[in-house]
Amino acid sequence: MRIGLYSGDIKRINADNLFAKIAKYGFASTQLGFADVTETNFDKTGQFEIPSEIDDGAISVIKESSEKHGVEIIACNATFNAAHPNPEIRIEGIKRFEATAIAVQKLGCKIVSVCSGTRCREHLWTYHPDNSSREAWDDMTDTLKKCVKIAERYNIIMAIETEVATIIDTPEKARDTIDEIGSENLKMIMDCANLFHAGEAKKENVSRIINHAFDIFGKDIILAHGKDIAESDGVKFCPTGEGIVDYKQFIQLLNKYNYNGDIILHGIFDESKMSFGYQTIKRLL
Repeated sequence: MRIGLYSGDIKRINADNLFAKIAKYGFASTQLGFADVTETNFDKTGQFEIPSEIDDGAISVIKESSEKHGVEIIACNATFNAAHPNPEIRIEGIKRFEATAIAVQKLGCKIVSVCSGTRCREHLWTYHPDNSSREAWDDMTDTLKKCVKIAERYNIIMAIETEVATIIDTPEKARDTIDEIGSENLKMIMDCANLFHAGEAKKENVSRIINHAFDIFGKDIILAHGKDIAESDGVKFCPTGEGIVDYKQFIQLLNKYNYNGDIILHGIFDESKMSFGYQTIKRLL
């Protein structure tokens, strides 16, 4: 396995400087957000983390910068609120997803991350009590079914993850989603930090919670995130290596399930802690 870095962990800059920084810290690859490079002229909104279009000039600069600094783009963000209560938002998201799929194909990338969404109107990563409703589930799966048809057409893999604020907030719901969509173009991101609900982020729970997630969807993992979570009564993420995620167990289970991709560190944000996160994983590989 190689070690990569989520591009959004570095403050938004132009593509050349972004890939130079990723390489400087020793990372071999990245999961790229199109909002993370200035060339796309796009800022994230509460509903969309992908632009309505990505011009060929921006794609060329991104690809050239990636190759120049030896940092492979192994995944790209394609996240929008797939369960937004306003159907017009969901329809626009699907349109943007196709624009992203076209750009990703031009970059030679095969994986795009997607978000199951939330009933929160303001932000796609914010919890809403209606997330557990049948209506929310049906809207989310309908959106993903339409997106996966696009993914099949462009020969890319959609990767979704559990996240406590979204519709898919447990491994079981992830399993149900994969089974209901029924496409080889929908797989899972394994992000151990995102498995913990409020009150669960305790050292004594770590082994059980991580093992359980692998039992449920380990065979469908297409991308691994090296995110971390602090021990607390809530949900408090922290830089890689500073929390309670057992990366030795994580890597052993990835090997057990024959995962042969990269581990993308995510949630560091402080560049002074990039090297520590990198070394935390490197010494276990």
